[in-house]
Amino acid sequence: MSLDQICAVCGRTILAGERTRTYMSPKDGPRLVCDLCRGRAEQLGWVDPAAPGANVGRRPEPEVAESPRGRLERAAGRFNASDAARTVAGLIRTLGDPRVSIGSAAGSPSEVRITVAWELCWYQWGVDLGDEMRPVLQLGKGDELAQLDGSAREWNARAGEGGRIELAVAPGRRRDGEPVG
Repeated sequence: MSLDQICAVCGRTILAGERTRTYMSPKDGPRLVCDLCRGRAEQLGWVDPAAPGANVGRRPEPEVAESPRGRLERAAGRFNASDAARTVAGLIRTLGDPRVSIGSAAGSPSEVRITVAWELCWYQWGVDLGDEMRPVLQLGKGDELAQLDGSAREWNARAGEGGRIELAVAPGRRRDGEPVG
């Protein structure tokens, strides 16, 4: 094993004798993954070609255009799987239920901005939907809601148990997005 091999998930140098697997990334092809990061690789949609029933070598189904709501829900899912959700859970225990906004980040077609705010403070995170390897990043925090731009104060989501973020149901719609009635 050469000394320059690194895990494609955590970026750690692979040690001599350490067990690894090669996963197939839908975007980047074969990627080397350490045993500690196998679960994360699977969460990213990477496929272990050695796994029973692996769909490696077959053409994937063509991608269907994602709805704006679907895009925001995907960002919420990435947020919920990150350390940021645990941060929000701790803040909820101290400050109570927050207001939450999920929306597109200005200047980046693939980034979604999540704002979680209380009367005393606010936090913002960015979720890059174009790069599944990029972690959810804290963009900023402050102590006055007036510091937020108007789009970040469009409260369209809620924070639930464990700091998990979910979009609010649009008026006149069921949770599955279908019209009521």
